[in-house]
Amino acid sequence: MTHHHRVAPGFVAVVSAFALGACGKVQEAAGEKATEKMIESALSKEGTQAKVNLSEGGMKVSTTDASGKSTQMELGATKITEADIGVPFYPGAKQSEGAAMRMATSDSVSLQMGLHSDDAFDKVAAFYRDKLKAMAEGKHLTDMAGSDGASLSLIDDKTKTSLQVHVSKADKGSDIAILSIRDKTK
Repeated sequence: MTHHHRVAPGFVAVVSAFALGACGKVQEAAGEKATEKMIESALSKEGTQAKVNLSEGGMKVSTTDASGKSTQMELGATKITEADIGVPFYPGAKQSEGAAMRMATSDSVSLQMGLHSDDAFDKVAAFYRDKLKAMAEGKHLTDMAGSDGASLSLIDDKTKTSLQVHVSKADKGSDIAILSIRDKTK
């Protein structure tokens, strides 16, 4: 991993933990405000200022650290398209509820989303293998396959972008996780 992929691990862990508890359930406004304050105080330490907004089943978080670096994060109700993430969605796959995340810092944008397909994981992995191979010229392609899943990644050192696709066997069909990281300084 290169320098621009750095995100405070605690930040993502705290936000994700609260998001799992906070999203998906329709909460009363009072409860929502209390949850917002709770997340803000959990994040607002070591000089970090946090602003949290829960709405429509999703969550928006803005933080500014002691050095003035800001991060914006959207979870849950985030809309991510194929054009945004840079790779087609598997045909017929459904977006997993609450499994989309957009995070922007001063130097990079990260998009993450989860999909579910009723097709077998090896068929889904083959689809993404073809797509990434077609895009791989001048980039570094990694392909790791196991008995119950596959991890594919495409890294472009010139533009500081990376695309990762993880396909894993689910009870019924396959779960797909796509992560795209783009450097905004280019």
